[in-house]
Amino acid sequence: MKLIKIRISSFRNIMEAELSPHERFNIIVGNNAQGKTNILESIYLLGTMKSFRMARNVDLICYGAPHSLLKGWVRRDGIIREISLSIKGSGKKAFVDRKPVVRPADFFGNLNMVVFSPEDISMVRGLPEARRRYLDRAIFSGNTGYLAVHHEYFKILKNRNSLLKRGERDGLGVWTRQLAEAGARLIEKRESFVAEIDGLLRGIYPGISGPGETAVVSYRSRIPAKGLTLAEIKGRLLELLESMADDEIRRGTTLAGPHRDDLEFLLNGKPLNHHGSQGEQRSFVLALKMAEIEHLKNKWGNPPVLLLDDMTSELDRDRNGNFMSFLKEQEMQVFITTTSLDNISLEGIGYYSTFPVSNGRLLTEV
Repeated sequence: MKLIKIRISSFRNIMEAELSPHERFNIIVGNNAQGKTNILESIYLLGTMKSFRMARNVDLICYGAPHSLLKGWVRRDGIIREISLSIKGSGKKAFVDRKPVVRPADFFGNLNMVVFSPEDISMVRGLPEARRRYLDRAIFSGNTGYLAVHHEYFKILKNRNSLLKRGERDGLGVWTRQLAEAGARLIEKRESFVAEIDGLLRGIYPGISGPGETAVVSYRSRIPAKGLTLAEIKGRLLELLESMADDEIRRGTTLAGPHRDDLEFLLNGKPLNHHGSQGEQRSFVLALKMAEIEHLKNKWGNPPVLLLDDMTSELDRDRNGNFMSFLKEQEMQVFITTTSLDNISLEGIGYYSTFPVSNGRLLTEV
């Protein structure tokens, strides 16, 4: 899977830009606030219809422009497809080969990718919400059906919370049973994904940080689902919710379920958020992203596109070198933003393109 061309119109601070990337390494270089990350964001939107920066639609459109338009040409399994996304304040419209997309499944999977940005580092010490958001995004990249499961759960949760806020018991049992059923499906899918990623992470982390260290990721839930059937998870979640009904009515919200679950990151048996250095936290998240890549490659038969937003400058010299050596061995297409080529270990990479960016303009390739 390779992105062979992208055309950007009226997107953030980029009025017009066209980029024909190298099939391996692409380095987007420029000072801060010039538009480097905007280019990565446009690529990510073409694959997912979402921004990795939690932006509103209106924030994605150049000031004064009626809409933004992103077009990409992707080669996968020898076939080239044109995918495009029109963005207005009121919503987005997607097209594949110039035909409107009716079903999400017809759009997702044309351009799979993994993104690593400075915000990802903050999830290690941040609130559980950030880790859940990462987890849901990672699962969805390899399983487009996960979105429907996720939406169903949160729709039921919203209705149940509305009842709790009003202090009403009539009908609460119905919503509780529906929430337990939808929540069990969500927990099962999350647990299964994390178990696979954990196995991959354990093998990848020593290659980035050096031998002798063990990295572990696990899913933390009040309903430990490992080894349980879907029916058993549902039964335990239902029992827990019913036991908390009085307290939930007093507080006006649902107190248990996958919307309150978390990820735990361990390094050498210790919690990463309390005992890991900044370098170790960066290496851990980077290895986590590499595990995502392996997961998607196993899932789709092709490696995804990797987007790195100024992350190589966040690693020390040894980790930077180890990471670049890892990437050299892969067959994926990589986009890296940086303020200076000195931040990237390019030794041994004889196949890359460099694209300078200044004030929202893509300058002549060097």
